[in-house]
Amino acid sequence: MACIVADRLFRVLCILVPLLAGGCIRPRAEVRDPLEARALPVPDRSRLTDAMVRPAVAERPRDADQALPAALDPSPAALPRPIEAASPDFPVTDGPPEATSQPLSLPEAIGLAYRLQPRLRAQLESIAQARGREQIAFSTFLPTVAGNYDVGGFTLGVGGEPIGVGRGTQNFNFIPFLGSVPVGLNIQSGYELAELKVQWLLLDFGRRLGRYDQAKLAKDVAQLQTDRAFQTVANEVSVAYYGVLRAKALRRTFEDAARRADMQLADARKLLGEGVVERETVLRAEVLRAETRQQLHAAVESEYVALAELDLAIGLKCNQPVGVVEPPAIPTFDRSLADCLQTAVRERREFHVAQRAVEIARQGSRVARADFAPKVIADGTLLDFRQASPTGAVDLAVGFIRLDWTLFEGGRRIAEARVADSRVREAMAQAESIVDNIAFQVNEAYRRMVTARLGIEDARPAVEQARENFRLVRSRALEGDATPTEISDAQASLTRAEQSYLNAVYNYLTARTRLEYAMGAGQTPATAAHGLPPSV
Repeated sequence: MACIVADRLFRVLCILVPLLAGGCIRPRAEVRDPLEARALPVPDRSRLTDAMVRPAVAERPRDADQALPAALDPSPAALPRPIEAASPDFPVTDGPPEATSQPLSLPEAIGLAYRLQPRLRAQLESIAQARGREQIAFSTFLPTVAGNYDVGGFTLGVGGEPIGVGRGTQNFNFIPFLGSVPVGLNIQSGYELAELKVQWLLLDFGRRLGRYDQAKLAKDVAQLQTDRAFQTVANEVSVAYYGVLRAKALRRTFEDAARRADMQLADARKLLGEGVVERETVLRAEVLRAETRQQLHAAVESEYVALAELDLAIGLKCNQPVGVVEPPAIPTFDRSLADCLQTAVRERREFHVAQRAVEIARQGSRVARADFAPKVIADGTLLDFRQASPTGAVDLAVGFIRLDWTLFEGGRRIAEARVADSRVREAMAQAESIVDNIAFQVNEAYRRMVTARLGIEDARPAVEQARENFRLVRSRALEGDATPTEISDAQASLTRAEQSYLNAVYNYLTARTRLEYAMGAGQTPATAAHGLPPSV
């Protein structure tokens, strides 16, 4: 018997070994998903090159090159400019951070974030999972085929005292629940049993179709959520980018203030030597110089933090500061609030996700009601039994169509139908809430953008007045006619005016970016790949 089993196993191995050696059976790792072509590469961040830091983004958005009206145009003469003066004689212990790569424009920074940001790679996996669930739902429409192959042996020996039933009858032993076997029957044989089973669900009155529609809608939701994730990253990079520009501009402003304070201290010491002013004037100049140095150190600290935030938004390490580029002109925005709301209805991914959620809930209600209907199943089985000794064979083919109908389950299906209807109502309420939130976000961002744009015009005259006032006070101070308080006030007023103007400019740029994000018109992978502006 053992020899027969070993012989069968040897035959099976003879069939499988050539298949494995010839590559007919491939390892699972070699099967590639077509979605991998869309996945973002995982770069080696420790070996970033200029080619990686400067992705192939054709040009910055076209609306960034449009000029403002004359009232809002920050011409070079209107921007805070350094006062021509001698370099400070004090060393700055914590200077501005140096970029480790070539400067990046804003579209290039967004394109780099699309390649390096790990959150986006994680979000792309949700699309792969949704496609897999869609394929799983579709597989229920196809038949299932299962096979089984057994090789073994059996031994049957019947002995003992025969039971006499009567003359001419064969003596036998009776086995309970199995039957009777003749006394003296001894069988030792091997066997092969091959089984093939095919099953196909023909009709379930919409159960599978509802689940498949749910899976397709879930894939659409994953795609919409991924697009919104790309827009979120683009918005975070834009805000962080303008934050770096703001921090650099403020740092330059406080450097100018430090130079002016240093010049004022030098003038006070000169006048003290000539006997024109008192010692108190020099002390006040030293205090003003110390205050401006503290402000400068705080500005440098803010610049480091802003660069770290930009690195985090892009997906770089915090010790890899990148250079930024000043926009050539402040972009205009001449759309009305109604246009912004219409754009949000058309472009916001959350609105479309809410619509899909309502459709998914409706399909779930359809599936719950289909559970009350029966199932029609086609089933077929083919058995092939081969006995070695004595030689024998049994071939059995069975085919049938079965109707399964569960008539009572303790109210489970009724409860599931009620839950499904409740989910539809819940999804509709959530969709209404999402629409209200989108409208509020657009209104808020629009009002802040308008206020920030008006702030640019309001802050510019203060810079001109403070600069002229400081010039006059400094001229008087050189003659010994200005008091220390007037000098300090003029210096502080000029620094505050320049700081307010720069804050107004970058508040407007940031508010405009946030309005685009609120409308859902931010950058997407398609616009970044083709160098196109967002659909504002």
